[in-house]
Amino acid sequence: DKRYGKNLRAVQQYMKEKADSNVVIIAPTGSGKTEAALYWLNGEKGFYTLPLKVSSNAIYKRIREEYNFKDVALLHSESLQKYIEESVDEQRKDDEEKSAKEKFEKTKMFSAPLTISTVDQLFLFVYKALGTEIMAATLKYSKVIIDEIQSYEPRIVAALIYGLKTISQMGGKFAIMTATLPPVLLDFMNKYGLIKNETYCFGDFSAENVMQRHMIKLYEQEFNLEEIAEESKTKKVLVICNTVKKAQETYRVLEEYTDNVYSLHARYIKKHRKMLEKNIMQFSENRESVGIWVTTQIVEASLDIDFDILYTEMCTADSLLQRMGRCNRKGRYIPSKPNIKIYKTENAKRQVKNRIENTGIYYRDLFERSWECLGVYENRIFTEEQKINYINEVYDTEKIVKTEYYKEIEAYLEYFQELSVNELSKMDGKKKFRMIESVSVMPDKIYNENEDFIEKYQSEIYDRHLGREAKEILKTKLDELTLSITIYNKYSKEG
Repeated sequence: DKRYGKNLRAVQQYMKEKADSNVVIIAPTGSGKTEAALYWLNGEKGFYTLPLKVSSNAIYKRIREEYNFKDVALLHSESLQKYIEESVDEQRKDDEEKSAKEKFEKTKMFSAPLTISTVDQLFLFVYKALGTEIMAATLKYSKVIIDEIQSYEPRIVAALIYGLKTISQMGGKFAIMTATLPPVLLDFMNKYGLIKNETYCFGDFSAENVMQRHMIKLYEQEFNLEEIAEESKTKKVLVICNTVKKAQETYRVLEEYTDNVYSLHARYIKKHRKMLEKNIMQFSENRESVGIWVTTQIVEASLDIDFDILYTEMCTADSLLQRMGRCNRKGRYIPSKPNIKIYKTENAKRQVKNRIENTGIYYRDLFERSWECLGVYENRIFTEEQKINYINEVYDTEKIVKTEYYKEIEAYLEYFQELSVNELSKMDGKKKFRMIESVSVMPDKIYNENEDFIEKYQSEIYDRHLGREAKEILKTKLDELTLSITIYNKYSKEG
């Protein structure tokens, strides 16, 4: 209220008025969704969930610093490290700052008035494992915000729908906020008792954004790297690849054309990735900067960046619109020629008989529908309203009912419905929720460069005279030298 006073945007006013109701809203990027969510919380105990740790960190920082609300907590798999970084910075100013470990333990008990979290930390209760009931019990008297629900894969979408139904039945409140809402998700919600205008209020603010930001051009070929290098002499150019391997290859070739090329993907150690994320943000904000950043889908929803032109591999409609949001984000200019160049390469999951062969990262049926429905919007301004029409067409329930995507959501919802209490252990539930087996590794080069520190770590970590806080700081420093590698099956080329 101090910041905005009476100058509320339509979505913020709506959420403020609907603070006592469940709500589902469609609101475009830049319409003030975050503030709308805070108005909806209305000072009550709340949980704000986002798809990625990076975006969770950004919202946490914004609420702490922009709104000076220090009682906000952060909960995801790396939040202890974030607290340690914070306490190291802030204890110089304030000796009474609680230890990072204490703060983390309290966060895990859901004690904060507002917690920014990834969904796996809250919705694990859908697996009905012993020890997860604290989550459901807390959400019973809380408000939970789900940001960008369309970004999740079918298994997590099903967990969210089933979880929101449970929360709603117990008396908790929910708000779903998204820039694009596939109609199939509303149909699944309706099927499981979350009924529009009965269980929740529905607000569509997509027409509020009249900015003319994007014009698209489609290509059935590989990237034109010479063209990209030429554009980079005068523009900020963003290249988004569907896999790390493709991003690395593209970066290496572009290096032959220009020195002004950078890369960001998930195969950097955490320390370097943080630096690169900071660098890409600074590059985006600096009006004078020109050059190329080659990235993967990690920039889709996590970083508030704004480039002049986007070259992207084709992906599914929801991801594609997120990627578009990284180009001309603030509507600095109205494009007179295509500023979004989309290349259809082979990166969809291939359906073979009754199984999915993982030759890419997207379901082939949705990938193909996303491509087919896009053609009519080529070579003209792609308005925000048309983007909603595009999503609605791609995810039309009647047309995708036989797709693997639809069947997976349906199967998981039935699974949660039939699952017996305490059938799974909490650890089994965590494994099923994440479904990604990964291992932390340290590249040889990094190990050799930091051998002295690693030896010191090994000798000091078991020293019983070393305080708990000091040990956690050492662990955090070691963790920053690692990266997380997904364990694929033995036939996978990516492995």
